[in-house]
Amino acid sequence: MPASKSVTLNTGAEMPTVGLGTWKSKPGAVEHAVEYALRNGYKSVDTAAAYQNESEVGLGIKNSGVPRDSFFLTTKLDNPDHLVAEQALDKSLKNLGTTYLDLWLMHWPAPMTAGSVAPVKTIDWLDTWKTMSKIYKAHPEKLRAIGVSNFSVKYLQRLLDAQKQDPENIVIPAVNQVELHPSCPQQDVVDFCRERNIVVTAYSPLGSDNSPLLTNEIVKKIAAKHNVQPANV
Repeated sequence: MPASKSVTLNTGAEMPTVGLGTWKSKPGAVEHAVEYALRNGYKSVDTAAAYQNESEVGLGIKNSGVPRDSFFLTTKLDNPDHLVAEQALDKSLKNLGTTYLDLWLMHWPAPMTAGSVAPVKTIDWLDTWKTMSKIYKAHPEKLRAIGVSNFSVKYLQRLLDAQKQDPENIVIPAVNQVELHPSCPQQDVVDFCRERNIVVTAYSPLGSDNSPLLTNEIVKKIAAKHNVQPANV
């Protein structure tokens, strides 16, 4: 069991502390995983346009028969969509078969365009955040909260400095989703966000691809001491 079942965002909304992530969950499998998870008590599902599985996640939601207002749904703005954020949001909503998102994240502060293979330096991610803020304020029926992902302290500080200069138009992120586990603690990011009421969400909490974290001797010793599995640690 998690230490708590939910956390309060700076919007006042409650976000579940445990959710189903769908990175690398392929079509043909992910829809069944989402359906099963929601039918068996999961209260949060996380996807992204970049995962290329939003439509299948939406199918899993539909097939679960679970009321939309009974779970928390997150997706993310893809890098090539920084200049077309509003269109990208509408596409995600359509793919997911929902009229609103509980949380919409900027996936990376790395703007690209369709066909580009690297970030485009002439596009400023802060302008994208301003656009996301505008959409959030104009369309509360579509967005309950907005946030960021993969933001270091440097990027967060720049965003918050801009927000201080224009608080009416720039929103403070509700969430910063980052890779977070014993091999990647990012304590500076965690501390910075906590001090500013930005909730930190951990992705890959068991370690990223081919991670040896679950067989780490220190992790195994801690697990044995508390009579739990390494994943619980």
